[in-house]
Amino acid sequence: MAWKWFKNDWNIAGILLFFAQLAWAVYFISILFGAIFFLLEIFVGSPLGIQELTVRIRVHQFSDLIANSRVDGIFQKSIFETSIDPIKADLKQTWSYYLASIMTLGLYGLAMYGLTLLKHILRNLRRQQPWSAQNSKNLKTIGHLMVLAVPYKYAIGWLSYLTIHHIELPANTSLIWPPVAWELGLAGLAVLLVAYILEEGTRLYEEQKLTV
Repeated sequence: MAWKWFKNDWNIAGILLFFAQLAWAVYFISILFGAIFFLLEIFVGSPLGIQELTVRIRVHQFSDLIANSRVDGIFQKSIFETSIDPIKADLKQTWSYYLASIMTLGLYGLAMYGLTLLKHILRNLRRQQPWSAQNSKNLKTIGHLMVLAVPYKYAIGWLSYLTIHHIELPANTSLIWPPVAWELGLAGLAVLLVAYILEEGTRLYEEQKLTV
């Protein structure tokens, strides 16, 4: 069976578990230092530039701007994503900046929780226990988290937009709304589909054990 590929420590399941643990550690460190710097910002009373505000900018008449240049015809869109320095931006709405910082830490927390569930699944695969009811339950939760992350990430992007929308941009440029992470939602739906298939497979496996 396919799950037998996961029976050794350093096969596919072992490698995936290693990277899941590594990603979990990275998010943990990010949350730890992010929380420390956030408290420092609250204590100081002004942004320290720790939280990057990602924004999208549209360059109007971009095709005319690059016409007859070496990059003419290379760029298909006139929308660019970048980040700003909160200190130099002289923010007028610091509440939205702080709220975006808190929500970003919360997003990291959701990622850590999802990785924790993924590690449980991979450990069960290493123990040659693929047909476990807990596996499908954990996979469902991961799928729900991924779908939930779509509006959550959009809310963070919207807060970034509110924070810096007052900045006067150069001529022929404008700030546009944040994108929606549709691909993350579709991936979450795919994970949910796999979870339901795994749940049905587990049910059939348990019924087969009872009839033997």
